[in-house]
Amino acid sequence: LGAALKSVLLSPHFVYRVELGDPSSSAATPLSDYELATRLSYLLWGSMPDSQLLDAAEAKQLTAAPAALDAAVDRMLLDPKSQGFIESFAGQWLSTRDALSFVANEEKFPTYDDALRTAMPQETNLFFKALIAEKQPLTQLLLADFSFVNDRLAQQYGLPGGQKDFTRVSLAGTPRVGLLTQESFLAVTSYPMRTSPVKRADWVLEHLLCEPPPAAPATVPPLTEVLPPGATLRQIFEAHRANPACAACHQIMDPIGFALENFDAMGSYRTMDNGAAVEASGQLADGTPVNGARELAEAIASDADFAICVAKQMLTFAVGRSFGAPEAKAYAAGVGVSVKDGTWPDLLKAVVKSEAFQTRRGEAP
Repeated sequence: LGAALKSVLLSPHFVYRVELGDPSSSAATPLSDYELATRLSYLLWGSMPDSQLLDAAEAKQLTAAPAALDAAVDRMLLDPKSQGFIESFAGQWLSTRDALSFVANEEKFPTYDDALRTAMPQETNLFFKALIAEKQPLTQLLLADFSFVNDRLAQQYGLPGGQKDFTRVSLAGTPRVGLLTQESFLAVTSYPMRTSPVKRADWVLEHLLCEPPPAAPATVPPLTEVLPPGATLRQIFEAHRANPACAACHQIMDPIGFALENFDAMGSYRTMDNGAAVEASGQLADGTPVNGARELAEAIASDADFAICVAKQMLTFAVGRSFGAPEAKAYAAGVGVSVKDGTWPDLLKAVVKSEAFQTRRGEAP
């Protein structure tokens, strides 16, 4: 019995999620119903299929009936186990995991504390969960006028407090809207001493538009961490951009970062920076004028690349490989365009019904 048990525990079929097919062939091989059930379960639950999903696989409903696959997605999203998907996908794509490691400079930001640090990722996770549960449009990631706060976050946002647990609140009439004004995003794209228009722009371009800028030349000197009296960070950047080696990238990045300058490194709203008024206006690379976070969010949400990038991010997470090659980008674009006016569950269903999710291929030598 011991030898038999050992052979089971060491078997690749026990240790790995085995998907059969010819490992030397580059041709796409459809997954079986059981393999599709397993891939779906580990996507949405981070665990093995339950009996209902296995019954659907045994009846070959998942591969034969798209409606059955849609129904399985809807059911699984209602299950508490889908929290694992929320935290894992948001943790990687929306950088909520990184928010826990951000620590603001004590002298510069004396009110920053662990209560705020631990609340940041919880807000974004609850927000993203609501987008899916309420079947919100994809653009609501950027344009939603609600969020979730506990007493510490309410204090930070200037909202009524007193609640120990997280509560849904309206952001109408406040300077905050969607993801780009949430603490988690603002913190992970800042330095402990100051904001970083470059980091914020780089995050937006890479995570929301899938067009990351090239790396800065090695010969470019870093910006100063201490601003001269009366000088704003924007003025320092404008002098930095005068360097021809910097101008090309910064002309694209700076307007995005400057539009978020009303929020400091710990996410507090401000109208002054180092004794001077914050200037949050600019013009995007396509000529779109923006002034402040709300107009930036509206510009990104209306960009055709936004839905394409979101689909690419979801496909990458679901399938476990990048979509950076030209033909892979075109494939992700097809999925994104098909749901550009759809909801978050629509996107998930489009991904699980895609060829990329429902097939596997080997790697030809």
